[in-house]
Amino acid sequence: MVKIIDFIFAARPMLLLPVWSLYLIADNFYFGSDSFDRYDFIVLAGLTFLVAGAYYINQIYDYQSDLINKKLGFLQTGKISRNEMTIMYIVLSAISIATGFILNWFLGTIFSLIFILGYIYSAPPLRLKDRPLSGLLANSIAYGVLVPLSLPGFAENADYLAMIMPTYFFMTVSAAYLLTVIPDREGDQRSGKQTLAVILSDRSLIMVAIVFLVFSLLLAREMNHLFLIVISSVSLLLYAITLFSPKKDSVLLACKFPILLMSLLAGYYYPGYLVFLLALLIFTRLYYKKRFGILYPRIK
Repeated sequence: MVKIIDFIFAARPMLLLPVWSLYLIADNFYFGSDSFDRYDFIVLAGLTFLVAGAYYINQIYDYQSDLINKKLGFLQTGKISRNEMTIMYIVLSAISIATGFILNWFLGTIFSLIFILGYIYSAPPLRLKDRPLSGLLANSIAYGVLVPLSLPGFAENADYLAMIMPTYFFMTVSAAYLLTVIPDREGDQRSGKQTLAVILSDRSLIMVAIVFLVFSLLLAREMNHLFLIVISSVSLLLYAITLFSPKKDSVLLACKFPILLMSLLAGYYYPGYLVFLLALLIFTRLYYKKRFGILYPRIK
């Protein structure tokens, strides 16, 4: 039983919040709050398995740099073996892709693209995450574009307005990614990686992120989506503050707080999601305190 729980939390469920929240926000935008049904639940489960698998394979190939960056890992502490994590990665990915194609060919194709991006993001020889632009694009396309495209009926109803939402998410995910690479700079440098954090300064990364957020704000206005306008505006304010004070705590707050706002928005549309998030937060706190002796998650 303990091993099963270890696998659940090794999938980094708190990092799955963008997947779930972006999907639910897009679902509400396109089809309304009453549209969520069993089909959506199956799609979300498939996305969860795919991204969880991507986190598994990432931990396998980032073993050394995670050690340098002092990330408390399941492999490093021996709670899960490399072979066990590899098997779970294969099983979850296979279930997701098979389910996608059983539902329809378009969803199967989307799931396959997410799987491919997740693999080449971490695994050699490509290791997109270790290169400047490819790491950014892989994240932004997988989360920002492919997740909303997996919505039931999206392919049949795609038009100009429909494509604005994935573009908005592409911009916001890009902005968040640019800040998340900053804390990993030391480990990336010592591991010989050429990430954006290695080749650019903190302020340069934040300035580029601000540009992405400006575009996201314009897109939110184009959609006439008040809540997304507010989220983009708050994000811009936090990033601007961080630009003048690029300390670790302010960087982490700037990239995490918009995710919290997105999650709260998704919970506003679907109250059951808020209950789920609260339960997840409580169990995650208890798990990491018991198994690792640390306080996680934290907003900064």
